[in-house]
Amino acid sequence: MQIDKKLFTKEYKDLFWPLLVEQIFLTLIGNFNVFLFSLFNDQMVAAIGISDQLLNIFAMITNIVVLGASILIIQNAEKSRLTYVKSILKESIILNAVLAILIVIAVFLFNKNLLMLMQTPRELLEETSIYIKIVSISIIFLAMTSLILGCLRAFGFVKIAVKVSVTNTLLVILGNSIIVIFNLGGISNIALATLISRLLGVLLTLFTLKKYIPELFDLKKELRKIPLKKEILSLGIPSAMEQISYNFSQTIITAIIASLGTIAVSSKIYTQTITSFIFSIGVAAGVAGNLVIGNLYRNKNYDQIKYFAVRNANRISLIAAAVNLILALFGQFLVRIFTDNPEIIKIVRELLFFQILLDPMRVANEVLVNSLNVLKDVKFPVIVGIITTYALVIPLSYLFVKKLGFDISYVWLVFILDESLRRFILTKRFKSKRWIKKVDYNDEK
Repeated sequence: MQIDKKLFTKEYKDLFWPLLVEQIFLTLIGNFNVFLFSLFNDQMVAAIGISDQLLNIFAMITNIVVLGASILIIQNAEKSRLTYVKSILKESIILNAVLAILIVIAVFLFNKNLLMLMQTPRELLEETSIYIKIVSISIIFLAMTSLILGCLRAFGFVKIAVKVSVTNTLLVILGNSIIVIFNLGGISNIALATLISRLLGVLLTLFTLKKYIPELFDLKKELRKIPLKKEILSLGIPSAMEQISYNFSQTIITAIIASLGTIAVSSKIYTQTITSFIFSIGVAAGVAGNLVIGNLYRNKNYDQIKYFAVRNANRISLIAAAVNLILALFGQFLVRIFTDNPEIIKIVRELLFFQILLDPMRVANEVLVNSLNVLKDVKFPVIVGIITTYALVIPLSYLFVKKLGFDISYVWLVFILDESLRRFILTKRFKSKRWIKKVDYNDEK
């Protein structure tokens, strides 16, 4: 496949737009939930926001397997290699089941300790503990759903995968809405509705995979005995570590912000809720880029890969900046959807203008990291992310908030510095083409 000087070719559009719809609906579930929970009070928003920050970390652990398996599936997405793909799926499901069981045990034993480490306000501790224990059980459902949807996309069923993903999202929204609108209970029933909805979602996803790629369910054919666990983990661990490191750092920073009080935590959540659609653009561009680069990779069109990846990141960054500017200008109206608290409204309006500088960098980094992962240059983004996060972001956030007593806006300035530095380094990595050595080395193996 050839990539010309025009980035948004028909083939790219056919991948990007369905994926963008999917990501927006995935974002919608979080936004709609925040709106639902705000009907109770700002305290419930803060409680579930803190819980979800921890749950994201746990989900990233299972994502180690999903990412490693997805890379292998993209590279082998051919009808002639279905037996091999079947082996990848089998090994991945086993690995994820083991990880999920260990995570649930850890959550049930140590959830309050973890929440206290995050400086969760005491008045929120009990409700937050109940929510996180119940929802943690659904982590295995999320992992399996992500893996299967990735398989469908790799084999060209992008629009089908989008329809399934959107349906799964609507199931969760419907379950939570029934609980809240009909006043059927508090946070524990919301957690149960989320759990049941995600179970139904994974069953629907499995049914869809069987319908469109039935060969993967053909038990009569003997699976090739290939030792795939090591290969899945060798690709998945570095790929996921970048995301795990980011989410873990966000958990620490949420704890730092929580020391400023519930208003600061709620302001952070509302700001990220309003702008979360922007990151959806980056995720969609990253996944679409992966599929395009996967085809170029098989043909060893390395010059085309370099041009496409950097241009993809730059164009998506400009789109993100434009959308963020619109959101910032209308911020005072958007935040009132969630709260009437004047202190929160003031903080969120200010943070939305900082997002104009932050989100373009974030989406560009999402695209560049995804592109490097598909090319098996999985360690470099992790090293860069860990160094900038733990040598820059966390120390400066702690210094500004805990030592100097600055407000939350200074944390956003640190975020902008971090994402800008990472974008500069990752872009240089792509332009240097040092990732070609990783591709050649892995192919020789």
